[in-house]
Amino acid sequence: MAKSKKIIMNINKVEKGEIVYCNIVIEYINNKLKSKFPIKKTLNNIIFSRFYDCIDFPNLDVIKYSMFINKLDKKNAQYIDNVKVVDLYILARTGYKHKYN
Repeated sequence: MAKSKKIIMNINKVEKGEIVYCNIVIEYINNKLKSKFPIKKTLNNIIFSRFYDCIDFPNLDVIKYSMFINKLDKKNAQYIDNVKVVDLYILARTGYKHKYN
């Protein structure tokens, strides 16, 4: 049986407005916990899209990416802050989002 190739890409290779099917490693801080050390979490086989107006891309805006942040920790999503994409392994590029105005 042939193995499928994983395309390992740099985070900056995801263009503005692009939708990718990927494995992603996220680093964030949970303000509810007493320790302020960053927590790393890996999400496998997930669809991730980058917004067109995302200025500092590896750092994710908590309000814009709220649906994505809920996947990290459903119970304590309101306490999550300083979300950053550490690694992004693209499995497939699926297309682009519709650009509004």
